[in-house]
Amino acid sequence: MRQFNCISIAYYKEEELLFWKIKDTGMPNFCLRGLTEFSEFCMWITAYFSHPDRPLKFIVSGSEHKDIYNMGGDLAFFLESIRTNNVQQLKTYAYLCIDAIYNMYTSFGLPVITIALTEGNAYGGGFECALAHDFIVSNDNVQFGLPENKFNLFPGMGAYSLLYRKLNTIDADAIIRSGKIYTSRYLESLGLIEKIAVKDSTMLVLHKFIREINERFNFEYHHIQCKKLIHPLSKHELLKITDVWLEACMKISQFDLRKMEILSKAQSRKSKVVL
Repeated sequence: MRQFNCISIAYYKEEELLFWKIKDTGMPNFCLRGLTEFSEFCMWITAYFSHPDRPLKFIVSGSEHKDIYNMGGDLAFFLESIRTNNVQQLKTYAYLCIDAIYNMYTSFGLPVITIALTEGNAYGGGFECALAHDFIVSNDNVQFGLPENKFNLFPGMGAYSLLYRKLNTIDADAIIRSGKIYTSRYLESLGLIEKIAVKDSTMLVLHKFIREINERFNFEYHHIQCKKLIHPLSKHELLKITDVWLEACMKISQFDLRKMEILSKAQSRKSKVVL
């Protein structure tokens, strides 16, 4: 089994399940180094599980960070790129994000069902990452949010494409515009989260859910494919929205950059880790 620096992997052949987690090293967000490695991970997973002796039906994502699924974009990197007017550096980062989101949304090109296991909070790109999966299983105390408009930007790596496909336009617009923090219970009421677990029962709920789906896998898998055919999502759409985000980044004011900096420092304190 391949080893990665930023990702841990566990394969359960009898359950036909692959579980990958962001390792508890560094900031629990999408940094350039982690995104670059994730591209390698995507290529590996597609090739490795194309072999008939490695059956796979489910891919589950999670995090080894306590109370955090993913805190989203690398705000310190954004600040540095914007202040130095390094558009190409920011574009490289943004396009790697789209590669990651699209690979998750398309199940890495494999005939599998994907599940995001959110045992901790998911903000910004972390929320987008969870939304890119077919299902979300979450702890009942987890919080989700898209805080980008707090510094006069918008979520540019999948939120629009995914929320507007999964929800009605009113609810999708409200989540993107509000900048509010939402509970897992509230998102369950909207249909974004499939199963809620109370503390310490997350893995039991996950495996029970997988067993339930497995009993009707032929239906569930093809049902998901039909929904994606009715409302197709192309990589081109994701990239075009990201290009708009890049343009917006270069127009942000010094006042809003300062707010981004404050949020970046708060993010670092909350994670209790240093890159």
